[in-house]
Amino acid sequence: MERFARWAAVLWLALAGAGSAIGAECTRVVLSANPDYPPYHWADGERIVGASVALTGRILDELGVPWEARHMGPWPRVLKSAEFGQIDLVVSLKPTPEREVYLQFTRSPAFPNPMAVFVAQARPLKFDSPKDLVGKRGGRTSGDRFGDAFDRFAEQSLTLEDADTLAVNFQKLAAGRIDYVVTGLYTGRAQLSQLGLAQRIVPLPKPVNEGTIHHGFSRRSPCVSLLDAVDAKLAEARRSGLAHRLLEEALVQWQHSASAGGTRP
Repeated sequence: MERFARWAAVLWLALAGAGSAIGAECTRVVLSANPDYPPYHWADGERIVGASVALTGRILDELGVPWEARHMGPWPRVLKSAEFGQIDLVVSLKPTPEREVYLQFTRSPAFPNPMAVFVAQARPLKFDSPKDLVGKRGGRTSGDRFGDAFDRFAEQSLTLEDADTLAVNFQKLAAGRIDYVVTGLYTGRAQLSQLGLAQRIVPLPKPVNEGTIHHGFSRRSPCVSLLDAVDAKLAEARRSGLAHRLLEEALVQWQHSASAGGTRP
């Protein structure tokens, strides 16, 4: 009975959010993302830049819809902004049951996003399954999710410390304050190159999962009406190889920005 009541509440919230967008018109898309997830996206002053923005900007331009990529603050605040309809679209994130309450996700992924366990070279760690992490101290960025199965296991059996940024997690790992960090393979490598820790911290060969990331429209936004059109464009970008090319270009952009001392969140 209690479980039914909980799911009924979730359904009511989702329908209420969708209902608030009915009858309104999408004239401009305000999008945001995790400000600390290169090369997919990162903060540059008051803007969000990176592969996700490059891809989404192309799509919205083709659809003839004005847009803005806005830095909203730390990742948990970005999600709350979408939940309350303060932004229209969160780009390139993992769908989860909690997020589906207030976000309507594209069926087509924006990018591949395998999740990896990173460890210090000087303190190697065996990882064949999440059970190998039991009893170890791990780190993750606040708000990050890694797939339902791993997230459930982590909640029940793992010790994971949240930090506001991935850089903080890697610095704790380098200092020996934690034993591992779980994050995206590509973004982990990008962050390590910027921190000068790529020789000291490495991803383990076996990924947590071979994940993908999707776009999520706020159910409170009238721009949720663009979902099907954006979904079709994402599928086309993946087939053509455009998404992969933009990811590689963004990695170079991030490395140049980092070496030049660009603005960081």
